[in-house]
Amino acid sequence: MIYVIAKSVAKTSKIDETKKAMTALLEPTHNENGCIQYDLHQDQDKPEIFFFYERWESREILDKHLKSDHLKIWSDEQKELLAEPMEVIFLDKVDSRMQK
Repeated sequence: MIYVIAKSVAKTSKIDETKKAMTALLEPTHNENGCIQYDLHQDQDKPEIFFFYERWESREILDKHLKSDHLKIWSDEQKELLAEPMEVIFLDKVDSRMQK
């Protein structure tokens, strides 16, 4: 399994448009094979900051997601909506039971 946290910072004047564009990614992504979790969060104190929290069955499946049509559209939209490039972090879960 692979975990992903993706941070986006919307232009102040484009917060609502950014939220709408990112929300549009939820349904098609939830329908993808291998998507375990794909949630969008908005910072309570800084509404221009958004995070996707994702869980995927494998890196190969995630790579397929990153080439999907809806992500290609989002990639184009980012140029207009975001104040800075999206920061994406790929994670492995550390399980204390595995260290015994």
